[in-house]
Amino acid sequence: MELFEFDENIKENVDGLLCGVDEAGRGPLAGPVVAAAVILKKDARLYIPDVNDSKKFSEKKRNILYKNILNAAVDIGVGSVCAKKIDEINILNATMLAMKKAIESLKIVPYLVLVDGNRVPNVNIKSRCVVKGDCKSASIAAASIVAKVTRDNFMIELDKKYEGYYFKNNKGYGTKKHYESILNLGITAEHRKTFLKNFKEKIFKTQNISGIIGEKVCYGWLCSNGYNVICKNYKSRFGEIDLIATKGSYIYFVEVKLRKYGCKYSPKEVVNLKKQQKIIKTAIIFNENNKNSYQPKFVVMEVLRNSSGRFNVNFIDNAFYVEGEYELFRGV
Repeated sequence: MELFEFDENIKENVDGLLCGVDEAGRGPLAGPVVAAAVILKKDARLYIPDVNDSKKFSEKKRNILYKNILNAAVDIGVGSVCAKKIDEINILNATMLAMKKAIESLKIVPYLVLVDGNRVPNVNIKSRCVVKGDCKSASIAAASIVAKVTRDNFMIELDKKYEGYYFKNNKGYGTKKHYESILNLGITAEHRKTFLKNFKEKIFKTQNISGIIGEKVCYGWLCSNGYNVICKNYKSRFGEIDLIATKGSYIYFVEVKLRKYGCKYSPKEVVNLKKQQKIIKTAIIFNENNKNSYQPKFVVMEVLRNSSGRFNVNFIDNAFYVEGEYELFRGV
């Protein structure tokens, strides 16, 4: 059934205006949850014939539809609940509160409220929940777009206040870069602390984030044991070296491996011959660009993570060298 047809069928049995309600931002790590309530004009189809669930459109298309919805609506109400309040009352209750605020901010009182999902907020207006309503009802779909665009614009402004968290791009969701930012910069007042209770576990499971944690642990270990870390994540056309450090007459090229206890293979076995060759070739290039008299050592640092989340470091000195490549390095 077409979205406007869905609403029209309901209006046949309703003695008054119909209002659609939806939310945006239940899942992000940061920012508010925002809800919108939209009462469409009778001829709204002329303004927004292709209205649908906000998730089905690009950001550019949503912004266009948002402007058209402003012209297609009799009234629009918006409500939001901040991260601090979300932590206090939980995200479900915060979502219901945002919806309640959106409905109560309307200047015109509707006869019936259609709410996306399987729950309705506590309001003194006849309400009906519609599961997957943003794909069924034009009024709910319009509300989903208003809520989404309103929240996105808030997060874009927040990006100016909190540099380095990429809120403009991630809108507060748990992307790789966002997790890295929290790891490096800590949490802000806009972060939902209850969403970050298991942060260490979540960040450990996120693709490539485990390597960052391992490198930070190893960096700290090296510094506290008298090594001078001179480079992190050195890249060449052959590959990358995680850490480069000096101590005494040696320069250490470090490959970091973050692992859990009980791993089947040793860290030396994980760094296979092909990987070893890439590391050594990259080390040769580093040495060409940074002339020094140090003797090279190729090291694997194994970071073991126990069940309590603590880390232990195993420093494997002279973990490998590749015949020929190693000699080439010594001859540079």
